[in-house]
Amino acid sequence: MKTWITLGLVALLAATAGYGLQRYLQQDQTLGDAPAGPLPTFSIADLGGEPVTPSDFPGKTVLINFWATWCPPCRDEIPELIELQEAYGDSELQVLGIALDDRARVAEYAARMGMNYPVLVVEGAEGFDLMDAYGAQVGGLPFNVLIHPDGSVAMRHEGAVTGDEIRARLPGSAS
Repeated sequence: MKTWITLGLVALLAATAGYGLQRYLQQDQTLGDAPAGPLPTFSIADLGGEPVTPSDFPGKTVLINFWATWCPPCRDEIPELIELQEAYGDSELQVLGIALDDRARVAEYAARMGMNYPVLVVEGAEGFDLMDAYGAQVGGLPFNVLIHPDGSVAMRHEGAVTGDEIRARLPGSAS
């Protein structure tokens, strides 16, 4: 009888721990305020070799998406980023994808997916350093930073982000 009680308590403890872990993993991964001071600047070549900076898009909200081809959550959010660029890219939003990956692999993937926004590639630790400068706390991918035209950070998000989460933070949205 004692064995059954012990097994029951162990099962209850395991179920409780599993539930807690599931809740933690599903919690909102939106981060707090951006680091103090001005946002970092960068100039990174796109897949065509042209340098791109966030300041190339005055008057637009810029979404910087750090990602990699080997990252399943990154690949999952790319179709939504393509849709956002299609819907808002003419006037309101510019997506910039910064791949922390191999240039040839990124070029093949971007072509296959039909990525309709600038795809920049940073190989090595430099990409993770740039993520840190934008406020990444864990250093995992994907990492998204949404910057309003006035330079204020509307969102920093570690982990996959949805199109609805981004739309809700665009200027003029009823969030």
